[in-house]
Amino acid sequence: MAVQISKKRKFVADGIFKAELNEFLTRELAEDGYSGVEVRVTPTRTEIIILATRTQNVLGEKGRRIRELTAVVQKRFGFPEGSVECGTLESLFLAGRGGARL
Repeated sequence: MAVQISKKRKFVADGIFKAELNEFLTRELAEDGYSGVEVRVTPTRTEIIILATRTQNVLGEKGRRIRELTAVVQKRFGFPEGSVECGTLESLFLAGRGGARL
């Protein structure tokens, strides 16, 4: 049975989650050009998209660092196993330049 939660409490809880996640990623990825986070909630999982200028540093060698970040976020916020997926955008510049790197 699902627990009923008021809209006001849900908005506050979502805001606190995003603020804490942003603070954590700001500290963890300060040297990698971290500029923000986007959270997309779907019925089966929560997608966390990290916006950074140095995406290779965020991903780490063979994707190790992004897997570590995913595990920490999953444990810290109490998500079920496999329900969180972290990823990065290729680059902030690619979106604004039509795919051409600077």
